Amino acid sequence: MNQDFETFLRRFEEANTAFVNGDPSLWLPLVSRSEQSSIFGGFGGQEVGWSEIGPRYEWASSQFRDTGGTVDFEYLDTYVGADTAYTVAIERCTVHHATQPAPVPHELRATMIFRLEDNEWKITHRHADPLSPRTSPPGP
Repeated sequence: MNQDFETFLRRFEEANTAFVNGDPSLWLPLVSRSEQSSIFGGFGGQEVGWSEIGPRYEWASSQFRDTGGTVDFEYLDTYVGADTAYTVAIERCTVHHATQPAPVPHELRATMIFRLEDNEWKITHRHADPLSPRTSPPGP
């Protein structure tokens, strides 16, 4: 793995932990300001371009209360090219949703795409959804 990307990935992990503790301040500087960026976030929906992504990330982080917990990352696949990288991971932590009385386990399947912009890695796409057990399709 490219050393610069490894350093960025540690910053991303720290920012992700702050994010699920209600603080987006480390996360937002890592996000591309490009209109060719997108998210399919853990709370559903889809946003495209910084004008939608920035406010959505701020809103999503505000849905969490500080537990002091950290996110554990299980990287299933990682690729780093000259100007593009991706990770496929399971993110596990305990979170306290603003609407819930107590912290709960939080497990997401997360696919992240990163792009090198002005010599800095930036998040250009995040697709995260709850990790659920494997099931068969419903019958007729």
